[in-house]
Amino acid sequence: MRDYLSLAMRNLRHRPKRSWLTIIGILIGMAAVVALVSLGQGFQQAIDREFEGFGYNVVWIMGGGSLHYSWTSTFELDLNSVQKIDGVATAGAMLWKTPYVKTEKKEGFLPVYGLEPSLMRDFSGYYAPKAGTILKGGETRTAILGSDVAEDLGLSVGDRLIIERPEYEFTIVGILKERADPDFNDSIYVPLSVLQEIIGETEKFSFVLIKTKDGYDVKSVADRIEKQLKDERGKDDLNVQTMEELRDLMGNIIGIAQAFLGGIAAIALLVGSIGVMNTMYMAVLERTHEIGVMKAIGARRRDILTLFLLESGFMGLVGGFLGTLLGLGIGIGTMLLVRALTKEARFLEAAISVELIMSALVLSFVLGAVSGWLPARNAAKLPPVEALRYE
Repeated sequence: MRDYLSLAMRNLRHRPKRSWLTIIGILIGMAAVVALVSLGQGFQQAIDREFEGFGYNVVWIMGGGSLHYSWTSTFELDLNSVQKIDGVATAGAMLWKTPYVKTEKKEGFLPVYGLEPSLMRDFSGYYAPKAGTILKGGETRTAILGSDVAEDLGLSVGDRLIIERPEYEFTIVGILKERADPDFNDSIYVPLSVLQEIIGETEKFSFVLIKTKDGYDVKSVADRIEKQLKDERGKDDLNVQTMEELRDLMGNIIGIAQAFLGGIAAIALLVGSIGVMNTMYMAVLERTHEIGVMKAIGARRRDILTLFLLESGFMGLVGGFLGTLLGLGIGIGTMLLVRALTKEARFLEAAISVELIMSALVLSFVLGAVSGWLPARNAAKLPPVEALRYE
């Protein structure tokens, strides 16, 4: 094996330009694949963290019916009836609107969530304050700000803002920690009853969040909720989803996008593989006489086959190693650039793992060896006498 490796490296050094051009073909394809996989995995990890912040023992109720989602429609719902369903621990409602918000320095239409203060307590891991406190109930004219909207408005704990009309002036009691979700960071949070009063929709909700009891199957509880809502309302106008289902839906969307982009990147790898095959065919023609000499002094078919497979595998491995470094650099560079250009890209992350690097290196070596299989087999089958005569 030491002789095989020595001969393979020597032969690659004897034709450096051709070898490097072939390696670049593998490098480009592998860089594209690694960059896409890194960004895709990072995006998935960021989404998983957001869902884990809520916890997976959670059920969402949204408008729109079972066939589609609607984040903007509102609906009426008897929360007391939902609270009595077996397996439900707590149920809290939210209302999302974009009313006119005014501060001493700025004004405009901003997203405002009206939510029951109990939701912030029940999901304290998600609604974690960076400064001040969360909504506690009792005080109706208090507000919590997302990190970005607090920065944009130049507000801090103790400042005031007005929603819609002067009589609705709120004191800011807390600013939330930054999360990957841009909508979370750009929103203002006030007590549900006050926002309903401002908007004039006292019985309307945009979402309902339900936490299930320990020991209960979340999907079974969601099915009971969905059945009861259909029976009570006489129509299928609400969408009941578990947090696990929502995460799987997002994962499927990411997977489809990754598969599409990965297919495009795979074309570059295919072109690189054809380059390896072409280079190895040329190497067999140039070294036909050498192969004849090796066979004449006792080299077997498997010796010749192993030698050429190692050469093609090495070209793939070097291209894969450099392509992996370049791909990770592209992934990290893309993440930093996009984040610098917009705050909406906090979900964009570049994941770096030992598994990704090792998989890329193994794939590139195997790809190179497989691409060199046919030329290597042809070289191994050359008759010694004809090979020695070849000029």
